[in-house]
Amino acid sequence: MSKKRGHVGGDVVADVRARMARDPEFAAGVQAEYDRLQLARKVRSARQARGLSQASLARMVGTKQPAIARLERGHVLPRLDLLERIAKALGAHLHVDLELVEERT
Repeated sequence: MSKKRGHVGGDVVADVRARMARDPEFAAGVQAEYDRLQLARKVRSARQARGLSQASLARMVGTKQPAIARLERGHVLPRLDLLERIAKALGAHLHVDLELVEERT
């Protein structure tokens, strides 16, 4: 006998934004995940623009294809030295930014 699954109503984005507004730790986690996914998209996009496979890029930077795949899925935050090698292999400029965040009291 199958059970009916209830529909979860509401606006998920609105719920996340509301929680971010009241929970700085949650907000920091969401921002960190967003940043990781943005980096993943940029690496994948640059690799594809250069016409390279994940395996080819991996060989160029001295790692293995699964490491590039994990990075491009946003499953890992790579070390700076690997990002530098990736940028060089892709003919890209690596820009690392440090931004002060206002403290909430």
